Amino acid sequence: MDINLTDNTSALEKKTFILHIISQFFNGISLAVVILQDIILKKSLGGSDFQVMILVFLASSAFLVSIYGSEIVNRSASRFRTIIMIGFSAKSFLIMLPFIDSPVFYIFCIAGGAYMDSMLLSIWNIAFKHNYTEQNRSRLFSYASTVQTILLLVTSTIIGYFLDINNELYKNLFPFAGICGMVMYYNLAKMISLSMDDYKGKNKIKKSTVSLKLIKDIIILPVRSLLRIFADNKPFLRFEIFFFLYGMAFMVLTPVVPVFLVDDLRLSYSPISIAKGFVFHSALIIFIPLMGRFHGRGNPTKFCGFVFLTLALYPLILVSAKHSILLDFPINKQYVVFISHFIFGVAMSGVSIAWALSSIYYAPVNEVSNYQAAHITLTGVRGIFSPALGYIVMKIFAIQYTFYLSAFLFILSGIFMFLESKKLHKN
Repeated sequence: MDINLTDNTSALEKKTFILHIISQFFNGISLAVVILQDIILKKSLGGSDFQVMILVFLASSAFLVSIYGSEIVNRSASRFRTIIMIGFSAKSFLIMLPFIDSPVFYIFCIAGGAYMDSMLLSIWNIAFKHNYTEQNRSRLFSYASTVQTILLLVTSTIIGYFLDINNELYKNLFPFAGICGMVMYYNLAKMISLSMDDYKGKNKIKKSTVSLKLIKDIIILPVRSLLRIFADNKPFLRFEIFFFLYGMAFMVLTPVVPVFLVDDLRLSYSPISIAKGFVFHSALIIFIPLMGRFHGRGNPTKFCGFVFLTLALYPLILVSAKHSILLDFPINKQYVVFISHFIFGVAMSGVSIAWALSSIYYAPVNEVSNYQAAHITLTGVRGIFSPALGYIVMKIFAIQYTFYLSAFLFILSGIFMFLESKKLHKN
């Protein structure tokens, strides 16, 4: 990494980057367990298709609370302490999960953790905006993401192997993931404490004062802020509408893929964990640094158009595994799943950067976390109905039609992003 560390800004950047790397190291281990949550529900707990849909619905709709988390953290007397309290509470659900052997309790714990996690999602952008320089932001973010991905792919592959030996092992894995997640949030809190933004929270709330007006402000003001942001910034609104279509394409598949892999393809834990962990995240490792350069610091619409169109290949290739034939050559269904997940990983390496950093392009300096909270909140909005839409299409028609719907929405979102890019270029 060619980063000059001679001035104060670079020293801050170096400290933040070290904390960022540590946080993503432990986050990678934690996520290695979490990415199999729907498969574990289906295979180890015998969850129904409907219960898988409910799990996905609750995990997806959790993003709705992001705007409230941003408001709570930024109004608190100590952002460090508030992040620790929320983050540790989120990971406590994973520690509790093995206590009751029930699909319903399992869903409750996953959903509870997801809602608490979502409250802190937009807070990362405070550090990304104010602790990293503009010229290094995408690059350093991609390096830290690569560390997370390496830990995730190695850990998830090992986990899949041992779950095939003992499918009750998840009862030990989730508490360990919870502890790793707590370490991650401790490092996030340290990153935010270094931030050089204009945080004034300690002047807004007195330690002993919790009034009805404060509670009302925390509930209502984020919604008003969301509406104001979209009213004042039309390019950002259009970007979010097109990103919304991509999110729908992604989410209609989320309750369907576990059913497809377990019931239709009848795969064991090992090939599923290899596909979702090793193959998918190997593509992320290879392509995230490259995507970080392509994303750059300019308008993100052309970049998003490219990755959304690439994503359309994922559902089309994956659904072909049911026939075990691709391009008139017989291919083992496992290899088709691996190929689809590699392409999925290539495209999602771009999406991961766009999802985390694109809102910064549109946001004024003092509203970075609010813009990212708006972005994340819309993820929750589409999470309310998109998984149910995928489930309905699967049940009323046939499972393959959900894959075709997903591909159509990916293509539509990509085309709109390209058209927006051309419009902005003309202006």
